[in-house]
Amino acid sequence: MHRIVLVLILLPTTLPAAAQTTVGVRAGLGSAKMAVPGTVDFAPCPPETDCPSSATDPVRGLTFGADFDIPIFGPGGVFGLRFGAAYVEKGGAGSGYDAKGEPDSGTISTSYVQFSMLLRARTSGPQSVVILFGPWAGAQLSCEKEGDVAANCGGGDAGVTMGAGVEIALPGGAGRSVGIEGIYYRGLTGHSQYDETTRLVAVQVGFVFPVG
Repeated sequence: MHRIVLVLILLPTTLPAAAQTTVGVRAGLGSAKMAVPGTVDFAPCPPETDCPSSATDPVRGLTFGADFDIPIFGPGGVFGLRFGAAYVEKGGAGSGYDAKGEPDSGTISTSYVQFSMLLRARTSGPQSVVILFGPWAGAQLSCEKEGDVAANCGGGDAGVTMGAGVEIALPGGAGRSVGIEGIYYRGLTGHSQYDETTRLVAVQVGFVFPVG
């Protein structure tokens, strides 16, 4: 126990000067949809049965938020933890057939506030590669359904995040840089009778500032 405490005390002093804590502000455009565990296909829907379509077709949405990156170990803070909060738009579109064989379609549009804690790995240099992985959880802010889709409004969402990108130092920027990332949010919480889960692929751009 005493050794662990000593390591925690000395860790900040052993990090190189380049291992700075940073704040990032980012915004982006994403493609969202719902996924089902297997295939759900009613063509046509059996008589006297409600067969709403699954929202497996993509819709576009916005993302924007801020994050706090703390280097934890490695030369120049190669590894760190990124704590983030973001506004994220999700949803999906679906199409199918009702019990009369008529086309049946709909969309669901949702928004969430999401919180994440991601392990971050980054190469050194003025142009660095960044890799991200970790969990996130979100609370639903809004939900709108049009037509007949299986996905339900209400409740939270949670899952895992994977991402990669680059950070490019600004000339004379005193440690400031521009970040470009591709990020994938995979939901693990079911949202309908089909156990639909959210999916979101987004490209986001932002500025990163050193603090402290």
